[in-house]
Amino acid sequence: MSDAPDYSSPRGRPPRPFAALALAMAAIMVVGLSLRIPTISLSPLVPSMMDETGHGETFLSLLTSVPLALTLAAAPVAPMLANRVGRSRTVGLSLIAIVVGMIIRSVPGDAPLLIGTGLLGFSIAIVTVLAPSIISAERPAVRSRLTGVYSMSLSLGPALALALTIPIGRLTGLDWRGTLLTWIVVSAGALVLWWLYSRTSPSDVSEATADGSIDSDDDPRGGHGAKSVLGDGDVWLLALFLGVTSLMFYTTSAWLPTVFIADGMSAQTAGGFVSLISVIAIPFGLIAPTLLSRGTSRVLAPAAPLLAVIGLAVLLIAGSQTALIVTVLLGVAQGLCLGASYDQIIRYGRSPAHTASVSAVTSAVGVALAALGPFAFGLGLETAGSATIPLLGLALVGATQSVIGLRTSRL
Repeated sequence: MSDAPDYSSPRGRPPRPFAALALAMAAIMVVGLSLRIPTISLSPLVPSMMDETGHGETFLSLLTSVPLALTLAAAPVAPMLANRVGRSRTVGLSLIAIVVGMIIRSVPGDAPLLIGTGLLGFSIAIVTVLAPSIISAERPAVRSRLTGVYSMSLSLGPALALALTIPIGRLTGLDWRGTLLTWIVVSAGALVLWWLYSRTSPSDVSEATADGSIDSDDDPRGGHGAKSVLGDGDVWLLALFLGVTSLMFYTTSAWLPTVFIADGMSAQTAGGFVSLISVIAIPFGLIAPTLLSRGTSRVLAPAAPLLAVIGLAVLLIAGSQTALIVTVLLGVAQGLCLGASYDQIIRYGRSPAHTASVSAVTSAVGVALAALGPFAFGLGLETAGSATIPLLGLALVGATQSVIGLRTSRL
């Protein structure tokens, strides 16, 4: 995949000093954390929520499925908002909405819980769509580093939320609402860092002018709108690569503990192994874009999914006694695939605005596949009466992603 043009050069900006780069990396990382922690931190608290509210699994499942579903609604809206008010402003307003959503969600009652969750989900989706375009507006020399930091944060967020939410509740003595609200420090920190970063960043090369017109990104090849992106077959391949990455993560997170437990492992041990996947993915999500920038894209993108296929094959052959090997392989694959997914999207973008449109499509497809994977695996598990068929199906999906990677690595 060839490097995208340097959008910033014509504007004559000098290279960014080390302090500015450090601020950019910190802002991107904490923003990435704020896209995962507010929703993932719900999972450990579900038993407490059921006891206090009296609601069952169906109602509480809405609190995690609604934010995913809202990504489909936000995906086409995000680029339009960015073109109207500017990407930095849109991201900043969305981060404010995330903070407000967390506050509303902490108010007693079902209505605030659902309203806060809805505001959170929509705002998170807006930032998720625009994050790659923010990175693409940076100079080529720093894009791989920022992409790696962003990819790493998407694995670090779930790891922190799952590992620390219960200890925070026990340490503070707060109920589940108060415990969820403590994570507001991350979102508030993201807002502060974003404000500092956006004051000097090149991310708003498309801003609304005083008379309301738009100074849009220069795209010498033209066509960065939704219509041209939807008709681009390569964009759909990028979307499938990211989508399968999401599918693998959500499916293994939802069902791998069940598979381990059915093979004789204790529930606590099974949960520990599965949470380790996100921990292992963290450094590999960080280094993947750097490896890709050094000419390994034609090998890494198709090879990374095969690590997950090998892990699933080991599980099928040897069972839960190989859980550590399986976890390591799935974690490495998850981190590399996540880093490769966003690196490919950013590199493919012809301009920040085009990248936002590409990201809108890939985010929507990613959410759709992420929702389909756990459902399909559960259906296969119930129908077949064992994990063999669904694990084989998941391995086939991973192999298909490898084939897709052969193509996307050459875009």
